[in-house]
Amino acid sequence: MPVIGLTGDVGAGKSTISRVWREMGALVLDADAIAKSLWQDADVQRAAEARWGAGFFEGDIKSVHAKIAQKIFNDDAEYKFASELLHRATFEEIKRRVKNEPGWVVVEIPLLYESGHYGWLDYVVYVTAPAEKRVERNRARGWDENELTRREQWFLPREEKTNRADFILENDGTLEEWEAKGRELGVFFQKATGN
Repeated sequence: MPVIGLTGDVGAGKSTISRVWREMGALVLDADAIAKSLWQDADVQRAAEARWGAGFFEGDIKSVHAKIAQKIFNDDAEYKFASELLHRATFEEIKRRVKNEPGWVVVEIPLLYESGHYGWLDYVVYVTAPAEKRVERNRARGWDENELTRREQWFLPREEKTNRADFILENDGTLEEWEAKGRELGVFFQKATGN
């Protein structure tokens, strides 16, 4: 059965499309959630503490994740280190979960192209939205325009990623219109699986 990679701009509406497709019967996996869970793995923590110092993972999960973000989104070498530490393990776990899935599978992967692990997907959907809309959405995360720019500087250029995608969805209307676009493409994937 096909496995669809869902990626796109930060705050463009990936989570909404994931929800719509889940409601349509897809198994939806979140690569970020899987990667975040790997920070709890003892081997991953040992490797990170060997680089970042003993006790780095002390504290509650939210504060640890904030320390990780501060570390990796401010330094090329640290970003590369964290990517190499987590990307392969994340995709191995995703592949394990989808191996015997009978229906269509959607994997939300914000850093799909940056990871270099996307050749196994049947389709890639890239979602995008106007910059002002994305800034407004990310305010709910506590990010302002500067934080959004800081994070996105580590990503491949949008044009390069959209050129590689099989489908591009532009989130430039209302929520209802965005959900309708998702359902329309979801019907295509349902037909591809015979579901």
